[in-house]
Amino acid sequence: MTERPVDVYQPKSFGLDMDFYLRAAASGQVHVQQCETCANFQHPPRFLCSACASKHLNWQAIQGAGTVYSWSLSHFTIDSAWTDSLPYATVVVESLEGVRFVGTFSGPQNDLTIGLPVNIRVESIGKNFAYIWFDSISETSKENG
Repeated sequence: MTERPVDVYQPKSFGLDMDFYLRAAASGQVHVQQCETCANFQHPPRFLCSACASKHLNWQAIQGAGTVYSWSLSHFTIDSAWTDSLPYATVVVESLEGVRFVGTFSGPQNDLTIGLPVNIRVESIGKNFAYIWFDSISETSKENG
């Protein structure tokens, strides 16, 4: 299982990205924007709805599950704190709400397949930032069952 190194660089987010990470860090859940006019979910956050251009957006917690859309194995890192975790899988997951997120897969890389069901997990690392992790639902149910 891939784990976050202790001395890793923490990016500085701002604007609507800062709102996204502040909510994740404070609540332990991923929130996305939802349009009050057409109910469209969207990520990354924007000032207008990507479907109808409405300015009436609010933040909603997602269900916390989705499926693997794509992934890439990283065999090199510019942040030396991740060296012991190499190779690690950077994954794009489509949530049940239809929005996609980039994060890190926590399970064995051999388990990765397109369409793999995963839980979307937040790890807060301070009040301004959080990592997004994807846990295989089959691995989660084995640990809890």
